[in-house]
Amino acid sequence: MRVLHLGKYYPPVTGGVETVTHQLAEGMTRRGVRSDVLCLNPHGPTVEETWTAGSRDYTVIRAAAPVVAASTPLSPDFASKLRRLGSDYDILHVHCPNPMAALALRLANPKSRVVLHWHSDVIRQKYYNKVYRLLLGNWLAARADAVVGATPAHVEASEYARAFRGKARIIPFCLDPGPFAAARVDQAVLSRLRERFPGKKIVFALGRLISYKGFDVLIQAAKLLPEDWTALVGGVGPMEAELRRLIAGLKLTGKVELLGEIPQEELSAHYHFCRVFCLPSVTRAEMYGMVQLEAMASGRPVVSTRIPGSGVPWVNEHGITGLTVPPRDPAALAEAILDIDRDQTRWEAMAASGLTASRERFAPEVMLGAMEELYCRVREKADPSILSL
Repeated sequence: MRVLHLGKYYPPVTGGVETVTHQLAEGMTRRGVRSDVLCLNPHGPTVEETWTAGSRDYTVIRAAAPVVAASTPLSPDFASKLRRLGSDYDILHVHCPNPMAALALRLANPKSRVVLHWHSDVIRQKYYNKVYRLLLGNWLAARADAVVGATPAHVEASEYARAFRGKARIIPFCLDPGPFAAARVDQAVLSRLRERFPGKKIVFALGRLISYKGFDVLIQAAKLLPEDWTALVGGVGPMEAELRRLIAGLKLTGKVELLGEIPQEELSAHYHFCRVFCLPSVTRAEMYGMVQLEAMASGRPVVSTRIPGSGVPWVNEHGITGLTVPPRDPAALAEAILDIDRDQTRWEAMAASGLTASRERFAPEVMLGAMEELYCRVREKADPSILSL
């Protein structure tokens, strides 16, 4: 079987969609399903690369995209590559939202079967989304032979839910828990954190410093925590200066620390250092929260938000792997953090449940096995709805 992933970008570009595309291309190639990638290379030339997964090779084509409009790279090369190559593949796996891939698919219209991986609706650019939906979105939803959502919310709360009905399959995003195991923690980094914050209980948060992540809510919640608590926020982004002003204005300097970008090899130590991990996001732009899986794999309970139409609370099961609270509610966020901390037996049960979930429910082989099964059904033109929830 041959699969071509149509993505916006691919590693070393980082991001949630890029991570999932990489996991699938590498993992399925190892399983014997040739999985190539066609993506975009903004302001760069068209290049073709050979990548290796295990003992097998696959191809990554980065199509030149000389123009970027409304955060969308535009690429005639992407369309021409798809027109030339598309019919050579059994399945075209389209990672959405991706307007350029949708346009190229409509122009080329190859005979291959189409699987849509619905990472998210277009949330923030509402006017642009109306135009996109009219010109491409409705056509793409109808063209799909199957739709994959990481949680039920991805498809059931989507504006395309009616078009997806009967051909949707829920396949959770996965995480390799190995790098977050206690035995793999960098002890030198852990020691430095203990020396820097002696005797403190830590609530840790991680992500790009942008509005929908809700770090301003966490900062307000920190003001309600006892003095033996410190909130650590890892990441960089355009809201850094604004968040620093908020910390200073609330007189929380020293009680809330913005750590900046944390090297990948040091992340595990930060998770293991904290008492509770927090994902305070406030809108559906946060649809999953992969950092929740990293915290679970580190054996840490999670406090996250019940965002309407988001899969975040599906990942972090309330009362099992952590607690969920309404978004934009600093008091509820602070109380949930303290509630988990009060009962050590409960804390340990949540930590253990998170570890189990990371090793079973969200294991890479679960995602890869389910995806291969779906590919086979789609290729055979069988009804994929029997695989739906």
